Amino acid sequence: MGYSKTMTKDVHRLLGVNTPYLTGPDVKALQSACTRLFKHFKIDRRIKEDGEFGPATLSACLQMAVASGVGKRGYKDLKNGTVNRSVQRLIRGRKKTARERLATKRRAKYRKKLRAKFDTSRGEKVIRWAKTKVGVTESPAGSNWGPEIGEWIRFTGYSGPVYWCGCFACYAVVKIGGAKIPSRIRLGFNEYIIADALAHNNGLVAVGFSEARAGDIVLYTFPHIGLIEKTVADTAYTVEGNTSPGTSGSQSNGGGVFARTRSRSEVRCIARPDYS
Repeated sequence: MGYSKTMTKDVHRLLGVNTPYLTGPDVKALQSACTRLFKHFKIDRRIKEDGEFGPATLSACLQMAVASGVGKRGYKDLKNGTVNRSVQRLIRGRKKTARERLATKRRAKYRKKLRAKFDTSRGEKVIRWAKTKVGVTESPAGSNWGPEIGEWIRFTGYSGPVYWCGCFACYAVVKIGGAKIPSRIRLGFNEYIIADALAHNNGLVAVGFSEARAGDIVLYTFPHIGLIEKTVADTAYTVEGNTSPGTSGSQSNGGGVFARTRSRSEVRCIARPDYS
């Protein structure tokens, strides 16, 4: 993709994650360019092209800038949470310097790691395993415990009965999916997961509802944690621990593993584990 003054004429400001998020056609153009680069580098990642500069867009910019040969200053700015104008133009297709062309060649291993990180197969493996556990219930009923449930709880870092929806998700993504999660015990509590995903900590990153895919962790507007199988329009298809099989029972302490459908309005956050 060659340099075009027309294509980059709206690159005029430093972009960073602020509250409220920065918006504009320049942001949307940058998101579109990231998507094209992901496709070019055969990396199975897409970001929502909504013109809003949030954590997911910053993460995509960092990855595509590094993959495209960004130098020390641009990398330092990205690590500090901002995308300077030169880096924006690089991502959007300006002509590379000789040093950037050389750096791009040398970063083949980095791109290979990104391909592995966003490989959908591990998330699909997580969901296949989770579906085999549908119907597992607490023993005795109401105890927040059981032979398999106790194993999931202990794996997450707890020694006794707890609300175990996060423990089910933790065992699935770490033990089955191989996700790189430095602190498993943080997956036992929805507020920790949300905080980590938004901050890109503990091997988690927040993604949009329409970007969700198999093996992502879903957090709800009520205190509960599940696993995404897929999203279609405004519906999430999930597998969840410690819930009920239908709407008549407790949704966050129902005592069993069940496949559920949830509306978009119930979803507070979706966190993608690092499956690299």
